[in-house]
Amino acid sequence: MGPQGHVSERIGRHRLGGPFPRFELHDLDGRLWSADDLAGARTVVFCFASWCTCRDQLPKWQAVWEERAHSFRLLGVAQEALGDERIREVVADAGIAFPVLVDRSSFLAAELGFRVVPTGFFVDAAGRIAYWHFDDFDIVDPRVRLSLDAFLAGQPVESPPVEQALSPAALALFAAGVALSDEGDDALALQAWRAALELDPDNFLIRSQIWVAERPDRFYPVVDRDWQSAELIADGYEKPLP
Repeated sequence: MGPQGHVSERIGRHRLGGPFPRFELHDLDGRLWSADDLAGARTVVFCFASWCTCRDQLPKWQAVWEERAHSFRLLGVAQEALGDERIREVVADAGIAFPVLVDRSSFLAAELGFRVVPTGFFVDAAGRIAYWHFDDFDIVDPRVRLSLDAFLAGQPVESPPVEQALSPAALALFAAGVALSDEGDDALALQAWRAALELDPDNFLIRSQIWVAERPDRFYPVVDRDWQSAELIADGYEKPLP
């Protein structure tokens, strides 16, 4: 194994079995969360977005959490470059009681190496990454449910293989665009995001949030996946929509 490690064991800057990355993110109630808050309890981290059909999983996760009598910590992490207004509406409509953090610059994506939501992580009581599931993490998937049951029972779990090589530079440029957006320069923000997408064209966190900035009507109130697929074809992107 080379110095970078096999992609199935380390994606982004962090290794499966290693500590969850250090972070500071606010939830929708204004509470500041950090990696230290994950210690002492088994935690499921569900990364999603208001602009993705994975938002429909929120009430399903709520139901699982209630079935388990809140015996584990459940955190949603929303990828929302344009702020928290849309995700507030989604969370309120779904009647969600678990905390939802807002990751505007996709910091955790850069640290952990995911390009697409939904992506999920199981973090043990010592704050270590026990399991990750990239791209198609869905609680209705029997594989995810069985893995969750094993994790909560303290049994070892095997993560699905991961074969991707994310560009950290792309998400760093994306984060710079978020800062420009905060300063009110939306044109320069979009310019930075498009440059980031050129560095990592498979990164749908970046691509989708460009689409949302330009055509919110294609994502709210309904996510138009047919339109997204047509946009990919028009852009000459030859892979299917995740």
